[in-house]
Amino acid sequence: MKEARIFAAVRGINNKLLAWLYSLATIFLLVFFIELGSFLGSTLIWGLLMSLPGQVMQFLMFTLDPIFIDLLTFIFPALLLFLWVIAVERRSPRGLGFFKQKAWLQLLKGWGIGFLLIGAVVGLQVATSSIQLSQLDFSGANILTFLFIIPFWLLQSGTEELLTRGWLFPVISKHTRLWIGTSISSLLFAILHLQNPSVNWISILNIGLFGLLACLYVLKTDNIWGISAIHAAWNCFQGSFFGLKVSGLSTSYAPMRFVNGSVPDFMSGGDFGPEASIFASLVMGTYISYLAWTLYKKRVVNRK
Repeated sequence: MKEARIFAAVRGINNKLLAWLYSLATIFLLVFFIELGSFLGSTLIWGLLMSLPGQVMQFLMFTLDPIFIDLLTFIFPALLLFLWVIAVERRSPRGLGFFKQKAWLQLLKGWGIGFLLIGAVVGLQVATSSIQLSQLDFSGANILTFLFIIPFWLLQSGTEELLTRGWLFPVISKHTRLWIGTSISSLLFAILHLQNPSVNWISILNIGLFGLLACLYVLKTDNIWGISAIHAAWNCFQGSFFGLKVSGLSTSYAPMRFVNGSVPDFMSGGDFGPEASIFASLVMGTYISYLAWTLYKKRVVNRK
């Protein structure tokens, strides 16, 4: 069977011990890229904002959703990863999954899938009175804010997928085993969210499920475009359209707003948002089953 491009792009290490050691090191490197990149990003962006004239600064703070700044900082961990791949691994960043073939189609398809997934979660919550509509405001300001924030959600989600699925997943899988790369990518993705507000066991379980979903989708599509768009659409519609919390984080502007109903937190998601609900588990579990089945069928066909 032909090796997937995202795996073939990883330069192999002939020494088995060194290969396993490098796989272990990538876990710590990923955390380092995120922590250092976030620190540099916050320092530089806030420093730039504080250097602006007072009136401009005040206008931006009252006009833009504060989450813009958090999303923008994600460009710095991505840049650190690019530098590492070029300078240390000595390969093109294109091998991280940035393949040009049908890139726009993959982005659009992923965006649609991400919307359908989070839409299904929210729909189930509304149908069971787990959440209730409290505000409807399709004003020009809210619509423009939603449209303007889309690229920033793509930056944030794309960076997370770039680190965990574009780099960590294929590097560990290439040097060890596919199931090890899948497990570590999914588990580490969940662990990285432990510091989020109002985190609990079901939210960590669901984030781990999303990590598994993402690995399977990358295996299916062999690029980073599609899963980045799924992740971005999930976050964007969840927070900036439905006005719900995204992994415990709030947005200031959204055309719709929901409040939690008089139900247990495992139905509403509590203060963490829909990702801490049993409905997210159900929706993601269903799609994971579909992806696993299509990959299994593909493998069977390729063996014939």
